[in-house]
Amino acid sequence: MLDKEDITKLNEVFVTKVDLERSEQRLRDDITKFKSEILNGQDKILTKLDIILTEKPMKDEQDKRQKKVLEIHNDALKAGKILSEKQIVEIDGLAAF
Repeated sequence: MLDKEDITKLNEVFVTKVDLERSEQRLRDDITKFKSEILNGQDKILTKLDIILTEKPMKDEQDKRQKKVLEIHNDALKAGKILSEKQIVEIDGLAAF
């Protein structure tokens, strides 16, 4: 028959049901924590993406308006012969419009 000392020695060698349950619970806790961190990260990314997607069309429209204003200014400067030929060639070479 096994005495208390033998059972203690066996517990050191073999895994008990209680040990497995504790290990399983720790694994569940780790997985839950990991999922939570992933979801929080995704929330932050989606928030930033939403801001970018909202601001981009406005920025594109603003850039179009600035481009049009610069075209008008350059055309007026060319018509008024305020720009030199070199400046006109340089502006045209930039192909900004």
